[in-house]
Amino acid sequence: MEDNSEHRLIVYGTLAPGEVNNFLLAGLRGTWERCVIRGRMGQWYGFKAFRWDPEGEEHPAWLLTSPALPEKFPELDAFEGEAYQRSIIPAQVEGRRVLAHIYEGKEVD
Repeated sequence: MEDNSEHRLIVYGTLAPGEVNNFLLAGLRGTWERCVIRGRMGQWYGFKAFRWDPEGEEHPAWLLTSPALPEKFPELDAFEGEAYQRSIIPAQVEGRRVLAHIYEGKEVD
C-alpha cells in the first residue's frame, strides 16, 4: 500500500470536482483521480457523510494528490467544522491501494 498520505485527500461531497465547494481545492496544483472507498455513506443535516469500514460497501470518490495539501488542511478543518473529523483511510485507485486523508462524518444517518 502506498503511503504519502499528507499529500492526498479523498473527497466525496461538496469539495469534489464540479461541486459547489470545490473552489476551496480548485486552485491547488495537483492531480485528481477517481477512487473507491469502503464504508457507509449517509447524510448529516442534508450533506453527504461517510464513515470508513473495511467490510462496508464500495463508494466512488475523488482523490486529490497535491504537495500543497499540508498547508491547506487547517483551512479545510475549519470549513468542515465539528461535524466532520479528518482521518486517514485506504482507497483503491487504478488497481493500487493508497492511504489518504478524508473528512468522515462524526455521525451518519
